[in-house]
Amino acid sequence: MMAIFNLRKSEELRNKLTREQQKKIQKLYKELYEDVSKQLKRIGNTGDRLERIRLMMLQRDIKSSYRKITDEIEKGITSSITDMSRAVVEDTREFLKKCGYYDVEGAFSYVPDNITRRIVTGQVYSGNWTLSKAIWGHTQDFNDKLTYIIGQGTASGKSAYEIAEDLEKYVNPTKKKASREIKFQKYKRDTNGKFLLDEKGNRIPDGRSRTFYFGDVDYNAQRLARTMISHAYQQAFEVVNKNDPFVTEYIWHSSGQHGRTCQLCLERDGQHFKKDDLPLDHPNGMCTFEAYIPYTMMEISNKIAAWYNSPSGTYPDLDLYAQEF
Repeated sequence: MMAIFNLRKSEELRNKLTREQQKKIQKLYKELYEDVSKQLKRIGNTGDRLERIRLMMLQRDIKSSYRKITDEIEKGITSSITDMSRAVVEDTREFLKKCGYYDVEGAFSYVPDNITRRIVTGQVYSGNWTLSKAIWGHTQDFNDKLTYIIGQGTASGKSAYEIAEDLEKYVNPTKKKASREIKFQKYKRDTNGKFLLDEKGNRIPDGRSRTFYFGDVDYNAQRLARTMISHAYQQAFEVVNKNDPFVTEYIWHSSGQHGRTCQLCLERDGQHFKKDDLPLDHPNGMCTFEAYIPYTMMEISNKIAAWYNSPSGTYPDLDLYAQEF
């Protein structure tokens, strides 16, 4: 029977870390929503000038709170990357002991920090992507939407209170898909800027209404966290196996989640890849990988025993691999 390098503990931790980050991110956004809801009650709905001032203060406070949220998210993602990489190393050490290696307690000790640095700084990816830039991009997108909602609401003649209600709707992480939209309707005005009214006293629409559709406010953060954790798992897997002479290829295993596994990953399921040709799993990916070892545990342990009892240079492939210990 061929040897099997089991990463089940690492894969279980990946799922656990992903769930923990999901809950943490949801909690952060829920707290933001609850704070906006409280401030909404203080804005009032009387139409005086103070309402507009309070609306601007609300926008400022939302931006400030969002910066704190993204700081927490970045710290959480970075910590999860390190924890994920460390778990792969620990699984590897357990397998090395079973193979017959001695003194492997410090094997691959550099991997967690190395993987964290390479992912966070974008060395794993093409272009000039970094985790901080990705977080900043999400912040800019969030702020742009706040400005758009306020600007369009003002142009449509909405009161400060109505605009604040729109902002509350936007930051609500539990909003159902059918409700993730905000309507803007412009109305005709006279030369003094006052609204023109019909014979029933209603504002006269100026053209068709516009609808602003938005997704889950926490989607980008959730997607980023899932992706970084999965990439940490894959990158650590590749590093610990790169110079292992008993591992000749990698096998791709699709996650097989009904309705969520893409066609490309389904096609890759079970495929063997050369060590230098394993594709990086796509964003939001949850596929796993297996080290293909065409040797039995007895064959592996016999060669390792011979290596320990032979002069340096007798088994150069194992000499190279042992430099990782």
